[in-house]
Amino acid sequence: MPEPNILVIDDEESIRESLGAYLEDHNFQVSSAGSAEQALVMLGQRHFDLAVVDMRLPGESGDAFILAAAKAYPELRYLVHTGSVEFRLTPELAEQGIRSEDVYLKPLHDLSLLVDGIRARLNRSR
Repeated sequence: MPEPNILVIDDEESIRESLGAYLEDHNFQVSSAGSAEQALVMLGQRHFDLAVVDMRLPGESGDAFILAAAKAYPELRYLVHTGSVEFRLTPELAEQGIRSEDVYLKPLHDLSLLVDGIRARLNRSR
């Protein structure tokens, strides 16, 4: 079975790099984007199985990215990785298959939880 392709979207370079390195150590192929706009371009160039999305991004927000990407790439799955303790799962995001267990708050001290979440999300249908 091929390694899943993961897209990490976060405006903080250190988070993109550390998540990417950790996920690669767990047999994921990882690419990263610093903005929703960059991520949408990347989706048009390569297949991704799942996106780990920060909600606070420059330009388009993470939730706007998810809603735009879902229209063009309905097979893509999502996890939310946010530092916003005020984040609430909207009905629009829930329609994309995102559940409360797919939301991870920064700082995430045990990244194995994210690995487990990615595997669970990839194995779950919408």
